Amino acid sequence: MLLQNKFISTSELQQNVSKTIDKAKVNDVIVIRNNKLEAAIISIEKYNEFLEYVEWKNLSEKLDNILTEYVSEIEANEVMQLMEKARKEERYTIEDIEKLADSGVDTDEL
Repeated sequence: MLLQNKFISTSELQQNVSKTIDKAKVNDVIVIRNNKLEAAIISIEKYNEFLEYVEWKNLSEKLDNILTEYVSEIEANEVMQLMEKARKEERYTIEDIEKLADSGVDTDEL
């Protein structure tokens, strides 16, 4: 796809909302207003992938900050099991993951 096909003006967007949404399901669309990049329209799949990346990055950073000498092997295994469960189910929110990272590991809470 040519790069120019990714850009759309706000007036064109107003006239072709449905068409633009259909287009965004396949390729990202950049909205321009007054010759400035104002917004991006992306597919819901890409949006969910982005949220998942942000959640895992946040969890990874929090886990990196835990001093491993204070974590027992049992606790480490519980965290790994919860992470695997989250990866498979993809139902955890950022709040759930932060709760896991900030508090003790208790599978009943999640």
